[in-house]
Amino acid sequence: MLSIFYILEIKQDRKMKIISSHKIPTPCTSNHASNLLELEDGNLLCTWFGGSMEGSSDVSIYLSRFDSSSETWSPAEKMSDDPTRSEQNPVIFTSPGKELWLLYTAQLKTDQGTAIVRRRRSRDGGKTWEGIEDLFTGEGTFIRQTPVVNSRGYILVPIWHSNIKNAFGDDTSLVMVSRDGGSSWETIEVPESNGCVHMNILSNCRAAFYRSRRSDRIYRSVSDDDGLSWSKPEATELPNNNASIQARLLSDDRILIIYNENSARGRKSESSIPPWIQDKEDFLRQCRITEKSAVWGVPRNPLVISSSDDLGLNWKKELVVESDPNLRSEHDHKGSFIGDYSYPSVIQGRDGRIHISYSYLRDYIQHRILSL
Repeated sequence: MLSIFYILEIKQDRKMKIISSHKIPTPCTSNHASNLLELEDGNLLCTWFGGSMEGSSDVSIYLSRFDSSSETWSPAEKMSDDPTRSEQNPVIFTSPGKELWLLYTAQLKTDQGTAIVRRRRSRDGGKTWEGIEDLFTGEGTFIRQTPVVNSRGYILVPIWHSNIKNAFGDDTSLVMVSRDGGSSWETIEVPESNGCVHMNILSNCRAAFYRSRRSDRIYRSVSDDDGLSWSKPEATELPNNNASIQARLLSDDRILIIYNENSARGRKSESSIPPWIQDKEDFLRQCRITEKSAVWGVPRNPLVISSSDDLGLNWKKELVVESDPNLRSEHDHKGSFIGDYSYPSVIQGRDGRIHISYSYLRDYIQHRILSL
């Protein structure tokens, strides 16, 4: 009996730790919005966007492969190159037919209202890829989070509609649903989701989490019909700074979420103008700034991981991944990304270990391996 109690005590005291860290190779000055996928052989893929600056027409999608045996990342492969559009927010997904899908947005420079969603497919685990196709052509359509497949085999792709009015404060979330493997799609609206974007649906399709344009809290909604309808998003106890989050359901049914533990507090840096906007006067001419407008400029640190064992109602802080608020890239001439550790991705490998990736000062994508 003593040995059993001893084992239980060790498990209760076990803490999440960083095992190793890896800088993903990139040819770009600015790198952002990574997403991870584990392949059937245990290797990883990471995709992100890179170029001179978010919103520039030289921004393209990149992909790198992690060899789990040598723990090394391959040189980045350029996956898109439309000189007329800024290509952003890639996600990578294994479809029910075992194809890999690379989805991403493509917009005219900084105008998110012109964004559409494009797709490339691979039938050999990402070694070769088919040509680029337009998937969702409604202008202003954005993605950030990985699609999921519900228990009926339907593909659910969370999206949001981006609208410059109210400084993007009126952006709303939707779900694109395919019942036939991606041949056709229907749209499901998330009720009263104004300002709640980057919808992150858990693999069980019972809960989803959102970034808040108001820079207040991470929001949560639930579904009781396999993700085919959703409740109104409600604020959780976790802060949000109008920056991306990511949550994953673990093998033990706990939820891990990685996010910036920060919210708006009336700092001088806080603004109604997004940091990628180059012509601020033109932006303000197109907007109607109100108390419901989006809040930008909240620091994107610290970067924290928390867990929940009750579907996201209550949370326990597990690990502070990054917290230095003063680091600055030599490429950041305007000081827009000081102490910026953002747009994280998190997955659990088949071996039980946790993999995270995130933008490190926009210089490169940082990958870390964690133990539970």
